[in-house]
Amino acid sequence: MRIEPLGDAAFIVRDIDFAPAFVVAARVERLNLPGVLEVSASYDTLGVYVDPSEFDLEALQGALEQSTPYQQGVVGKLHEVPVCYDLGEDLESSASELDLSPDDLVRHHTSVEYTCYAVGFSPGFPYLGYLPSQIAGLGRLAAPRLMVPNGAVAVAGRQTGIYPGGRPGGWRLLGITPLEIVNMSEDYFPISAGDRVAFRAIGLRDYKSLQGERL
Repeated sequence: MRIEPLGDAAFIVRDIDFAPAFVVAARVERLNLPGVLEVSASYDTLGVYVDPSEFDLEALQGALEQSTPYQQGVVGKLHEVPVCYDLGEDLESSASELDLSPDDLVRHHTSVEYTCYAVGFSPGFPYLGYLPSQIAGLGRLAAPRLMVPNGAVAVAGRQTGIYPGGRPGGWRLLGITPLEIVNMSEDYFPISAGDRVAFRAIGLRDYKSLQGERL
């Protein structure tokens, strides 16, 4: 494990091999170490944001070194996300590239629960893994879209995710959820690192009836 400075008010923790990064982030936050303002997890690193006037690097290092090995089990909340795959702009082309039918692609995408390993890129965007092997490996679009629809459910490589608002993006769009997954003005971010997400296929009628509801 290595702790490296990231500017004058943050550190990055690398080579975490005893637990998923989101588990370590939660442990550190619970300790309320002096000067630690926020701990943010990516797939395999931590960002630790600090007040330099109060922060004690040795206290952080000691807390990390005393962490116990992670015991596999269910952590975080389970979110069920309805998705209208009929609205997926890249569903057919992605299925063709994988040598699958669109229905088979949807079946595989909805067949597992995904872990949220990190939240980033834009506020509330969950990085979810991992895709079943049958649908993993799709590359990003050659030319990213300038604007991705709110609630678009997308895939790239081994990951899937949900775009929380109109943003540029290069992932393949498989469908759209009618639910609100982010509301920045009300500080509403229901999906956190460590949570789980299960996608459920719905039709256009259910999509319209659920529009505007919150996750």
